[in-house]
Amino acid sequence: MKLQSHIIISFSVSAFLYFIFRSYILSLSSFIVGIFIDLDHFFEYFYHCGFELNVKKFFKLAEEYAYKKTFLLLHSWELFLIFSALIFFSSANEILFGVYVAYTIHLLFDQFGNLSKPLSYSFIYRWKNKFSAEKLWRTDLLGCK
Repeated sequence: MKLQSHIIISFSVSAFLYFIFRSYILSLSSFIVGIFIDLDHFFEYFYHCGFELNVKKFFKLAEEYAYKKTFLLLHSWELFLIFSALIFFSSANEILFGVYVAYTIHLLFDQFGNLSKPLSYSFIYRWKNKFSAEKLWRTDLLGCK
């Protein structure tokens, strides 16, 4: 999803959490994580383009699904399951709960809002397929070969 979409979604979720729990720290942690989980996209950029950062090029390549390899180290249902167990078996504080909510919402919106194939957000699936973007994304819907 585009950055603007994640900002709008994160703001809405954070506002909702504040309305329900009246906690600035819960709301703020949710907002920040809802956006900054996407920092793992820089790994793909640096892998493909080297360490010379061009922000315009970064967004263009990501939005066009132009990378040949997709690692997305923070975007995985396996990490979500580990995080869920941590939340369930611990006395989660407000910050951790805000992070958990934002992570969950972000992953759901990416799974269903991107051109992803059903298992694209499984790290194990990506790993088994050598992180091949061709196996992960529906680039045929972009008009690509």
